[in-house]
Amino acid sequence: MPVEIHPVADSWPDGLLVYEARHESTVLSAPLRAFIDDARESDRRPVLVTPATSMISWAVAERLREADGMWTVRTLDGRLFNALSGYEAASPAELWIEPTEYAMRLDTFHGAPSGGGAYLSLDVYARERASASTRFGGLAESLVQALGAEGLESWGLQEPTTRRWDPSELTASLRSQMPVTSPHYLSGPDGTVLSTEVARTSSGLLEHTRGMVPIGEFDRQLEAGGASHLARHPRLEKALVELAQSFRPTVAMVSLAQAVRTGRGTGQRAAARWPDQPVAVLIGARGVRDLDLDLDALSQRHDVTHVGSRRAPCVLLRFSGPDPVWHQFAAFTHDLDEERLASALAVDFARLQEAD
Repeated sequence: MPVEIHPVADSWPDGLLVYEARHESTVLSAPLRAFIDDARESDRRPVLVTPATSMISWAVAERLREADGMWTVRTLDGRLFNALSGYEAASPAELWIEPTEYAMRLDTFHGAPSGGGAYLSLDVYARERASASTRFGGLAESLVQALGAEGLESWGLQEPTTRRWDPSELTASLRSQMPVTSPHYLSGPDGTVLSTEVARTSSGLLEHTRGMVPIGEFDRQLEAGGASHLARHPRLEKALVELAQSFRPTVAMVSLAQAVRTGRGTGQRAAARWPDQPVAVLIGARGVRDLDLDLDALSQRHDVTHVGSRRAPCVLLRFSGPDPVWHQFAAFTHDLDEERLASALAVDFARLQEAD
């Protein structure tokens, strides 16, 4: 049915909903969150339009990615550019079309990326028992503290996160949204940003925590060796060992990411940036069992070790070798058989989200 009016969107070309933000910093406000959620529910793609000099928060970028949406910027002369690739688009509908070799590109995408903050990008799936005593937020706290960040200070369902950090209140909010919750956002004073969502499965509860923890300047991390250097960092090893010992991870992935840090939070601008680089992967006990891993054989080709308890060991893989990190990642998945790995580590969170 054609859309005649919309309470939040500024326009609605075929298959899209377009939201115009005119501030220098765009966060996941209640109206913007409602806009993206409505686009998903109506099977449309959300398009966020901001000024070319604007910054969007990490939460906005994540929400758009999950909704298969797009961020575009408008220059002073009214032209639209894809904020992720920098290429011009004649209309929002053309944002998903491959640009031609003659397509115009924003000046901020010329030359090698530089500057910005270095972050550890975290993506963790963990299982919990479906019991009255189960609490959430501890996994995020453990990771943040072990990585040496300043801790968490607030949480909320949108930004700015205004509720004082309290795992009990977070748990109560997540429980109220079962069987599938929406993302709850957690923030720290140093630019740490995380999201946590939970779903009920046939075997208990599945928690998904993603986020970014600052670790200094990006250029300095590159000079020190980038992802390969970080793979052996003591704090990262401590964080993943504690995750294996104190929780029930299915899989945890850590990458080195570049982001912008300002007084208004952590996010990104429409400019060239380095792609994320894999640092380490933790395979939970269930995956270790299902894959029937031969640790001795893997250790001859990869930097792997057992962590966690003896009864339910996890495997920690570090991309610390001399080869490019993506080559190391591809070699590891090949050695484990990609199809078998995907099957063993599969999580049903995406399927359950469809029911949200």
